[in-house]
Amino acid sequence: MMESSGNDGFGRDKISLLPEELIQLSVKSSMVEANGKPSLIYSIWTKKSYNQDSFKAQMKSIWKTKKNFEIQSAGQNLFLTVFELDEDLETVMEGQPWLFRKHLIIFDQLTKSMERDQIRLVSSLFWIKIGPCSPKFDKKDLLHAIGVTFGGVIRYEIIGNGNKCWIPFKYEKLPTFCFGCGRVGHGLHE
Repeated sequence: MMESSGNDGFGRDKISLLPEELIQLSVKSSMVEANGKPSLIYSIWTKKSYNQDSFKAQMKSIWKTKKNFEIQSAGQNLFLTVFELDEDLETVMEGQPWLFRKHLIIFDQLTKSMERDQIRLVSSLFWIKIGPCSPKFDKKDLLHAIGVTFGGVIRYEIIGNGNKCWIPFKYEKLPTFCFGCGRVGHGLHE
């Protein structure tokens, strides 16, 4: 190592390395590449550590696809799956919400290559079943009013007529939920 007698303006000497002391660093690309095939990018909404191999095995066993697929790691707590068929991607998306050890898996379709730090996985679809309600309510309007509270309505189905005013809600596959702050991702005492 060579020392220079120059001052860096902060009262410190400058240091420079000899050519044999230089090392070459390679930085893995931060791009998540889309290859034109149906692809999902997703993350498990948790701060807890988990076994990635266990996660991959569980998803492979519960996603009922027509063709095989591979789950690739695309970063810390970020995964990429490339499907052979659009139908397989749609099957996985239609089955939402998916959970791993009661933690929500947040998905988005990857349609173009993106920098990892530009990927925003912040919402998920949920099925909400609304029970019978009073005939004085227009069910369609009621569904949209309730849906807006939860972020919007993707699809709805109206079955039968009811005459009760109490409106029960049922959630399917509700992930870890904090009844204290009202957020998904941690329990009340975590």
